[in-house]
Amino acid sequence: MGKPRLILYDTCNYRDYPVGGQVTSIKNFLRFLSQEYPEHTGEVLLVGVSCDASEVGKVKRISNGGGEYSFLAVTQASADLSKVKKSLRLEYVKGLWKYRKLIGLTREDCNYIHTPEAFGAVRFLRPGAICYVFSHGTYLDMWQRVRFFKKAPFIRKAFQGFLVHVIKKSTAIFVLEQETLENYSVYNKHTVHVGNSIVVHPYEERKLHEDKIHFLYAGRLSAVKNVGPMIKAVKSYGRSCDFTILGDGEERKQLETLADGNERIHFAGAVSPDEVQETMKAADMLVMNSTFEGIPMIILEAISRGLPVITTDVGGIKEVLTYGKDSEVTDGSVESIHSAMDKIVADYERYAKAAYEKSLQFDYRKVNRKVFDVINESLQW
Repeated sequence: MGKPRLILYDTCNYRDYPVGGQVTSIKNFLRFLSQEYPEHTGEVLLVGVSCDASEVGKVKRISNGGGEYSFLAVTQASADLSKVKKSLRLEYVKGLWKYRKLIGLTREDCNYIHTPEAFGAVRFLRPGAICYVFSHGTYLDMWQRVRFFKKAPFIRKAFQGFLVHVIKKSTAIFVLEQETLENYSVYNKHTVHVGNSIVVHPYEERKLHEDKIHFLYAGRLSAVKNVGPMIKAVKSYGRSCDFTILGDGEERKQLETLADGNERIHFAGAVSPDEVQETMKAADMLVMNSTFEGIPMIILEAISRGLPVITTDVGGIKEVLTYGKDSEVTDGSVESIHSAMDKIVADYERYAKAAYEKSLQFDYRKVNRKVFDVINESLQW
């Protein structure tokens, strides 16, 4: 019997694709492993996707968080999220089957799953396999956010049933929000509330750019992100300002039409995590207007830079922000966004300092220690 491996599954490349909270969360976990268990990094396999076709179907070594890890891409992904026609989730599952021999799954291996479709593939390849699942947002209404199901109600219903099965049958399942913990605990007593994690940066005092206020959005340009009212709010705001939009997605062309060439609105497209961080340094506020969220990693990253946040009150956002102190909450309307802008501008330095102080609660070492201690019940490192 060989040593059990820790195998991570996600539709990311574990480096910089796609830009967003999920890949950042996973990178923070790998950073934790590199620092706390460097002698075990050779026992980790990362199973993901790649935008580079030459990487698919090959096990290679990649650097992440100070460690070297084995990485296997099982399908190719498109970096242009506005032109995606096939479901990457489905292509990923097909790839898991196609390259099952390269994965070489054993009963002793510990599977750490970040995309729920992988659960079904792993349990099919190895019935009874150890499966820890990280739920990035609730699965209970996930079908509403998968655009490929809009015209396939029967498949949608089956998919929702499968997600409940994942919750029930996971060895343990990690969740971000208290509400999700309560909902999942009905199905699985091994539900663990852990939250997202960030690398907290050294504190740097912030001053508002009085001559031109810099607003920022970073994330996928999809319907649930509701970026349109943010664009309208910036276009009509009474003070000199601009709005940088980082990210790409199926709503981009529609949003560009809404912006109508206004000099205040800048679409930067998909950028690297390092570029996101650099843009945050120059920004004054993060603006979010989602109709659905878990706990957005981008909010945690923003407050770690001392960025006050304007946001709707959805998902677990209220669990990480204190409205009126480090952030302002809106109902998503242009008028409400304007009001939030005014409040933060009027007392900017207080909001900025409070934002940074709140971020200290989400240090990646604290969060991932809690995650790993559960997984290690099977790994025994």
